[in-house]
Amino acid sequence: MGHAAAPSIPVTTIPGTIPGVILYHAHTLLLFTCDQILDTVIPGTTFGITAATSGPVLDLPAQNITSILQRILLVAVWLWLVILQFCLQNQRNPGSVEEDSINKPWRPIPSGRVTSAQVEYLLIATHILASVASCCLGVLPIFVVYIILITAYNDFGGGDHNGILRNLFCGAGFSCYFSGAMSIALGPDISMSFQAWKWTLLITFCILATTIQTQDFRDEAGDKARNRSTLVTKLGRKPALWTVIILVPLWSLYTTLVFFEGGWKMAVIPVVLGGTLVTTAFQAMGGDMHELDRRMYKIWCLWMFGLCPLPVMKIIWS
Repeated sequence: MGHAAAPSIPVTTIPGTIPGVILYHAHTLLLFTCDQILDTVIPGTTFGITAATSGPVLDLPAQNITSILQRILLVAVWLWLVILQFCLQNQRNPGSVEEDSINKPWRPIPSGRVTSAQVEYLLIATHILASVASCCLGVLPIFVVYIILITAYNDFGGGDHNGILRNLFCGAGFSCYFSGAMSIALGPDISMSFQAWKWTLLITFCILATTIQTQDFRDEAGDKARNRSTLVTKLGRKPALWTVIILVPLWSLYTTLVFFEGGWKMAVIPVVLGGTLVTTAFQAMGGDMHELDRRMYKIWCLWMFGLCPLPVMKIIWS
């Protein structure tokens, strides 16, 4: 038996004009991170800003809302920079290129916009920029933990061999994103309270880490080709869907009614979005339905986004 041929990577021509070159490379950076803008940058920014404005709900000192809102851009840019760092480190690996050739052929390396060697240089520059930004914004300790996590995940296969460990890595990574976002939103003179850390760890290590397999259904073919173990490939499609069907309503109700001790009005958005996700998961029980798998991922992102402003919703509905 011969070895399978490596995926053929096309070559993309770079425009000749300066504006064309700038737009081309900006588009390339966007292609590296476009999924993560939806599932990390937008909810992470929302999480950090709304937590900072919630004051006593999370045992944080009251601040002028205008001063917090002025930090939105800082939060969003830092999140995008560190997620770019993760994406570059992840997508440059040969296994990731093979997987993306099946699941996401539009990404920069399999589409031929850049080579893995060029991405190595870009990764070094991003490491430096993210380190400097984290130091200036007062989140360097969080960033150091993040570097250790993404290196173990991307370069040492931390997320390839066990679906549960993969989910825990994701929870740990998102705890860095969300705690960093909240710290930047609070400003340099205010530290996260114990209650703020509890909320951060609940939404990352508990909620996200037990439901993030929702995004793995759309990547099932590539994960199998790469021999990556996820909850979907390990448990099978239907048992993995049942984890979503059971856990999403559980977390929707626990977070609003128990953790924040809110009323049913506070639970409306998480329950409606969670119910939509559960309905789609039931529909996806019919077999390999790639369109439904992509829809589940998008609804899961919306559901996570709907959980992020709960501290502020607690104030509104009190």
